[in-house]
Amino acid sequence: MLKELRTQTFLPWTKKLWDTPDVAHDNPSDQHFHASVSLGFTDTAARDAFFTGNVVQDLSDRLAPQVSAIHAYDVTAALTYVKNGEILPHYEE
Repeated sequence: MLKELRTQTFLPWTKKLWDTPDVAHDNPSDQHFHASVSLGFTDTAARDAFFTGNVVQDLSDRLAPQVSAIHAYDVTAALTYVKNGEILPHYEE
């Protein structure tokens, strides 16, 4: 049911990234990292089956010791700006 899996790790945490008034982002220095995991599904039914089945519980159990927060977003389009090393024309609908 999973069509695509992308992972990305970002630069180590820096204070300027979290320059938010009146919000504390003071995790210990050895815990200042960001990353993303993108899951792609063939259709809405496959996504719903994944998130209502046992697989998501297993994934959650594996991630829990490693993460402090998880945020989910529906993405309706992923734009490609470079293909085969060539910059593509500006995306227009």
